[in-house]
Amino acid sequence: MHSVTPFTRRPAAVDLCDVVLGRAGWRTYLGALLSAAPRYGVVFAARFAAMSGRTPGQILDLLADDLDGAIEDLAEVAARAFEPEARIAELEEHDIVQVIHGGPWRCEGGTTNDHVAAIARRCDRFVPWAGVALADPRAALAEATRAVDELGMTGLSVIPFLDGVDPGDRALDDLWTFAADRRLPVWIHSGQHFSGSPMAISGPQAIDALAVRHPRLRIVLGHGGWPWVLDAVALLQRHPHVHLEFSSHHPRTMAAAGSGWEPLFLHGSRSVRDRVLFGSTSWTHGQGPAAVVAATAELPISDEVRAAWLHGNATRLLSRDREMVG
Repeated sequence: MHSVTPFTRRPAAVDLCDVVLGRAGWRTYLGALLSAAPRYGVVFAARFAAMSGRTPGQILDLLADDLDGAIEDLAEVAARAFEPEARIAELEEHDIVQVIHGGPWRCEGGTTNDHVAAIARRCDRFVPWAGVALADPRAALAEATRAVDELGMTGLSVIPFLDGVDPGDRALDDLWTFAADRRLPVWIHSGQHFSGSPMAISGPQAIDALAVRHPRLRIVLGHGGWPWVLDAVALLQRHPHVHLEFSSHHPRTMAAAGSGWEPLFLHGSRSVRDRVLFGSTSWTHGQGPAAVVAATAELPISDEVRAAWLHGNATRLLSRDREMVG
């Protein structure tokens, strides 16, 4: 069973969302993302270019000419750039705990959840959450149950736009009841995305409907619900078990005038202060999580609020997770 060691004391930071994978895991992750939402290849072309020593145009040509070959190539590049052992050393040096997200996609004879659970067993600073696909509710419940009971994973992760399924669909009620009964936090991609699904499929209104029907369900709005930040704040005010984390959005950009994050700085210092969490998805920034943590010093919030966002709030959330599996 996964260790509870990181929560015997308060770490410097808890990161609610990152991707830590080996080559096979990157292949399945990028395969799912780029197949269902190919525009992500355009959005992250510059990032892939920087990692591989190519130009963004060359990356776009590679993706256009042979998507499967491009996924294999980029998986190798990402595996070299973000090696798990190097990440472990960084987490130890900077006293960071990370939630790392799996997925339901086939990988090395199992799923990406098996892959991520195996990585998490290398270091107790990793907290593995299981990714499930919403398109098949029965399969989602079966994979969630297996991941929790057999792999020791302590939360769930869903990406509605990849599946084209509203998370409030009543066909998913058994999955959400399972998560609520087990006190499993559920990370839901919220806000903007680049697939062909309607943007609102991950919007605060859809998640509000889910929270109304499942008031015990502990929900984490992944990526903070941007650009609907004010709506996301209102969602937290309405539902005491809803949290948000702001991964994929760099603190330096968030702090810039006109970024749209102003409602979070105001209300996140007051009425919802205890439910704002730090997240990095550090590969999208081209730097490790420690640099993203350091950049939170630029946010227009007090040191006391920053400490709550960086570790206090998440430590309470994750400590309750660990009581269920420790």
